[in-house]
Amino acid sequence: MPTPSHFRDTTTSNQYERSSTLPSASRPSEWRCRKLLGIHRDGRMHLRFARAHEYLVGFPVVATCRGCGTLSQASAPAR
Repeated sequence: MPTPSHFRDTTTSNQYERSSTLPSASRPSEWRCRKLLGIHRDGRMHLRFARAHEYLVGFPVVATCRGCGTLSQASAPAR
């Protein structure tokens, strides 16, 4: 059953909407497969998933896509 819109956590979408107003040089870049895997910020990757688990990690980064199950690796920030 879908979650009613008034129960959805909107903090993540608002955070990404705010980042789109930054100049392109300082805008965080997204690491995606079918779903958002992480966001590159200040030379590190910000990972966030289930139940407020958050990590700020260095490169290389390996993660499994929650959408398709593919193992993805980011060896350096995207340019």
